[in-house]
Amino acid sequence: MTMALCVALAHAGAQTVDNRTVGYCVRYEKQHLFLQKDSGLNVVDYDIEWPEVVGYSHVPRLQRYISESIAGEPTLGFDSLATSLRQRYGTPVSRMFSEIPDDRRFCYVTASARVVGYEPNHWIAYHVSLKVEPGKRSAFKAEAFDRVVVCDLTDGKLYQASNLASSSIMNRNEPQDFYDLLFQPLDDNFFNAMTSYEIDGVWVARGQLCFLIKANAPDASQTYTASMPLSAYAYALSRQGKRLFTKKAETLSPQMVAQQNVMDGDSIYSNVEKHPEMKGGSDALKQYLSHVGRPAVRLSGPVRVYTSFVVGKDGKVSDVCVLRPVDPVVDRHAVQTVKGMPSFTPGQHDGKNVLVRMYMPITYQP
Repeated sequence: MTMALCVALAHAGAQTVDNRTVGYCVRYEKQHLFLQKDSGLNVVDYDIEWPEVVGYSHVPRLQRYISESIAGEPTLGFDSLATSLRQRYGTPVSRMFSEIPDDRRFCYVTASARVVGYEPNHWIAYHVSLKVEPGKRSAFKAEAFDRVVVCDLTDGKLYQASNLASSSIMNRNEPQDFYDLLFQPLDDNFFNAMTSYEIDGVWVARGQLCFLIKANAPDASQTYTASMPLSAYAYALSRQGKRLFTKKAETLSPQMVAQQNVMDGDSIYSNVEKHPEMKGGSDALKQYLSHVGRPAVRLSGPVRVYTSFVVGKDGKVSDVCVLRPVDPVVDRHAVQTVKGMPSFTPGQHDGKNVLVRMYMPITYQP
């Protein structure tokens, strides 16, 4: 893997709020929280790839869907989503317990929203899931939500499996080889015991038609992804599905949108008197990259992911975003690469530390 850090040179005396416009911006946020609400203790893990801008515009319906599915409230910003999660499950625990907490009062929450497919200016597919596992004395009820939703970027509408899959699939009216591939991930014992199945998602990734399946047996259920070549199995799509996944994208009228330029009440700048610098310089970066692995996907040629991030007043990296995606797996790897970089000395203006947004393209070789 090769990697290059590209930052515009600062002009002495100039301080400019970062208002650079973007056509795509997905923000990657991951947290592990230990919260308390009344007498209950809640462990919350979330992994959110928040769509700030997709297809040259905001995607409010997709944003509301993600936040309502995960936090129970239809918000239009990631910060509001994070606040809703904390309000729902309590305040951070910052004290030592005088005795061992009662396990029965614990509740474990896992929430995620991840990009699984993207066709520029046409559609984006998200896998959204929530699992709430309460103890016997927890005030929360068990929940399980697992869906893939596709947002049509031409009109902002959302489509689920029921809109995109052919109705004949559930009636077993497709050719047998289709069902062989649909159930291939199941072992023989579970397949023979299966009593029903549900299709909870339909999307396309790397030329493969993908299905999110929940298979049910008398004593268990399994959720998995099955895939098959789109070119050979497009007949399994509904008319709407074929329009989205097999027809050429319409030309969109660009509505260039700027990334957020304020964080926790402080402006985010692009030009300052002194730009952030990585501690240890290029040698530290090269040493770090020598220990970074490769994304778990086969590349047919060189690809480049464009990322942005904010260096805080303390030199820490935050607000990591992908601005020009390649593939969900590669994009995710690029984000983790940025988040793991050595720390920076913060940017300064008038002798004070300030927030600075930086831009970094990451190039992967096959």
